[in-house]
Amino acid sequence: MKQHVETSDIVLAATLKVKGYRLDRIEKDGKRGIFCFADVEETELTQFNLGQALVEPVALNNAVKALTTATKRIL
Repeated sequence: MKQHVETSDIVLAATLKVKGYRLDRIEKDGKRGIFCFADVEETELTQFNLGQALVEPVALNNAVKALTTATKRIL
């Protein structure tokens, strides 16, 4: 089942980006960013929560850096 995901966890957000999910927006919450994704498969969240999500490490690192930069721009 697909669901809307809002998270302040930058590693989860980066993992979803690397897996090809579209980042709809970044909302401001104090000094933090809330990353909003639509149509995320529930199995992706389960795998992430169980430590079973597999992504390419360099791509994950690049996604974390890009999301950090994007968050700083809006805050």
